[in-house]
Amino acid sequence: MIGILLAAGRGTRMKSEDPKVLFPIGGAPMAAAPLRALGDICQKIVVVVGYQAERVEAELREVFASEFGSELAREKLHFVLQKEQRGTGDAVRVAMAELGSAKESSVVVLNGDLPLVRAGIVKKMVQELETRKLHSLCLSSLVMDPSGLGRIVRDARGVVERICEEADATADLKTIKEVNSGIYAFNMEFLKSGLAELRSENKQNEFYLTDLIGIARDKRRATDALVITGEDTEDLIGANSTWELARADQIDQARWKRALCESFGVLFVAADSSYVERSVRFTGAAKIGPGTFLGGRSEISRGVVIEGQARVLNSKLAEAAQIKWGSVITDSLVGARASVGPMAHLRPETELKEDVKVGNFVETKKTVMHRGSKASHLSYLGDAEVGEESNIGCGTITCNYDGVNKHKTLIGKRVFVGSDSQIVAPVKIADGAYVATGTTVTRDVPADALAIGRARMEVKEGYAKRLLGMKSKK
Repeated sequence: MIGILLAAGRGTRMKSEDPKVLFPIGGAPMAAAPLRALGDICQKIVVVVGYQAERVEAELREVFASEFGSELAREKLHFVLQKEQRGTGDAVRVAMAELGSAKESSVVVLNGDLPLVRAGIVKKMVQELETRKLHSLCLSSLVMDPSGLGRIVRDARGVVERICEEADATADLKTIKEVNSGIYAFNMEFLKSGLAELRSENKQNEFYLTDLIGIARDKRRATDALVITGEDTEDLIGANSTWELARADQIDQARWKRALCESFGVLFVAADSSYVERSVRFTGAAKIGPGTFLGGRSEISRGVVIEGQARVLNSKLAEAAQIKWGSVITDSLVGARASVGPMAHLRPETELKEDVKVGNFVETKKTVMHRGSKASHLSYLGDAEVGEESNIGCGTITCNYDGVNKHKTLIGKRVFVGSDSQIVAPVKIADGAYVATGTTVTRDVPADALAIGRARMEVKEGYAKRLLGMKSKK
């Protein structure tokens, strides 16, 4: 079976210069859903591109490769350019030219703005086409508000006569509630002959693919519109505006989170308030608190607890990691049983090993903390490596940037760094060393040594009362 994806249009109603099919849903372009559906059932897929063609092709190739693998993407996926956007019928003509003398008996055509379509409903349509030996078939649904959609026109017996686009519909036809979905299946032989008969005599001056239904009827070729009801109607929802896309995204999120619950036992607290992109992978049961965002190539392992209001992007959380309220984790690794937050910020290239603790208002960047080390609060660790069982006191910072270059701090095993210390890189603090509170470390500290550097404290008896008196006279 051949699949054709129509992805050439420009999203005028989106009020944006971006291509319509690249607007995101679930962390991927909306065209990812129809592309995924075709990838599951078709031997060859032709994607018709037009507006910002190179960008659309690059992003859809990446999506397909992530779903099906790079090798299959090279073999199965083909792109053709519709130089002038002259309607869906012309787009399919362009695709058929790419197919050449393909021998497959059935062709599936999907619009690229169907962000919820799944392979199951497309398979159902093709089965109907082939079992009933139809020449053309589209999927339709009954809607309360059909504005902007093509109407399915039936005769007095209920037999499909044609599809009428709204721009060409009379007032009577606009009252029809049965609408076209933008999902079609054709017999290959009929599709080739029918495309040759398309005309652009309409208000849009375009070649409508929908006219093939009327052509089939006129030539006494078997055709029909299969009415979809129940929950399956969600698959037919299109996205012609940002609001429609937002509504579709809600449905997609509910589907995805339900699948995660059923497959892995993921527990969502206030599920509607969290967002999980479809690229995120779970390996077991985890607890996800309210207001959480999980995105990119993140991996959430068994036993992970995310309390809530957290953001995790392109990061791996190992087994039983605890992510407390309000933490942000980007391009990082959090080890087994490690604890992060509340209000911690792990910036790119942070790696926390097993049983590490990073507490409230701690920021890390390009830093490795080894097993059992901890920075409990109000510290910054950048371009650093902290050895096992070391303690970083409150208010400690690694001074890694000299205004031009970044420098590294090396802290050994079982090091104690007291509060309010500044470690001026490049510097090394060896195993077992002790840095006293308030010290500025400017050179290497040997193993088991004490580093202390403070201004000498003086106490002047009775001076506070005298000082306050002097201030009150001003």
